[in-house]
Amino acid sequence: MSWPLWNLKMLSKLLCKTPILLLLLSLLTIDTAIAGPLKPTMKAMRLHYKQAIDTQDPAIFNDKIAQFLSELETARAYNFSPERKALSLEGLNKVKSQLGRLPKATSTNLSQLQNQLREVDQLRVEYHKKVKPGVFELLLDTFKKALNL
Repeated sequence: MSWPLWNLKMLSKLLCKTPILLLLLSLLTIDTAIAGPLKPTMKAMRLHYKQAIDTQDPAIFNDKIAQFLSELETARAYNFSPERKALSLEGLNKVKSQLGRLPKATSTNLSQLQNQLREVDQLRVEYHKKVKPGVFELLLDTFKKALNL
């Protein structure tokens, strides 16, 4: 079976543009490549945080904080790049410390604890800004990994 001529022309044009396509593809996949297995952990932490903030039940709040702390330990065990490790662990340790000081939620202190939890979320914002690399750095890291440097 032979390919129609137009398919061969399209294929040859595509191959000529391969470096550009690889660059674009790497830009699209950078977030996943950098975060890797950490991304699902962070998403789970965000979900537990949101559920703890939204609940009106102290037992659910306590459960969601426990689940959050479990995911936090998974994040702390992640193999961060050497240039980001200290700052990443510093932020995660601050979150752990602040959450560790929270008492168990009751019907009388739930809203106060939810407000304190919102303050903990400010650490997430602060450290994501500090740790998040720029586009150029992401590209450089991607190419280094591709070339095994």
